[in-house]
Amino acid sequence: MASRIHIALAGLPLLAMAGCMQSQEQIGWSNRMHTQIVAQETTAELKIGTVVSGEKLGVRERDAVKGFALAYQQEGHGAVIISRPSNGPDDISAMRAAADARAVMLAEGIDQVMIAEGAYDGTGARSAPLIISYRTFEAVVPNCPDISHWDFTDTSSNSSLPSLGCAVAVNLAAMIANPSDLVGHQPMDPADTQRRSIVFTKYRTGEKTSSERNDDASGAISTAVD
Repeated sequence: MASRIHIALAGLPLLAMAGCMQSQEQIGWSNRMHTQIVAQETTAELKIGTVVSGEKLGVRERDAVKGFALAYQQEGHGAVIISRPSNGPDDISAMRAAADARAVMLAEGIDQVMIAEGAYDGTGARSAPLIISYRTFEAVVPNCPDISHWDFTDTSSNSSLPSLGCAVAVNLAAMIANPSDLVGHQPMDPADTQRRSIVFTKYRTGEKTSSERNDDASGAISTAVD
């Protein structure tokens, strides 16, 4: 009887190990490897297809270029590119529209060295648009799997579901103000050397290094609301 009990107890660790065996994919889900947020390079485009023959951009088109220029200043990387059609329906109008778009962007504060212009082949096109584009980044969670085919009734394993953490990661990615921060370190503003010198001088002489508070900044809680 004792030998049987010994054999039975010896088999328990094997059963426990079999129950804990997981694939590398399941281990990755448990470690949240699939919820990593990354910066994905993308291209922002503005297509202007309505250009009156012999005229510059209209009011609506100019407003669109202004908005696009503002977006470029906030999130753009590299040059903003103006691509006009060549051998299209009206090359003269396309050239005037491109020049007008450049003037609008210059007026919005974009440096002229950051504006590039080129032509693309518009042969045979009924309406070849003026295309303005720039390079930018968006925060994405590329490794969250498609769970439309997942059997959620299968409880044979105690492993984490592949969707665990994906919703949180996607929401966090949407909150990132500048996804290019995920690519690398951003340049810092120059240090205030004058203030640093003052602090060091006070520190060496044993004085207080913090700034003096003014009379209005007492830190008292307002009693305006009972």
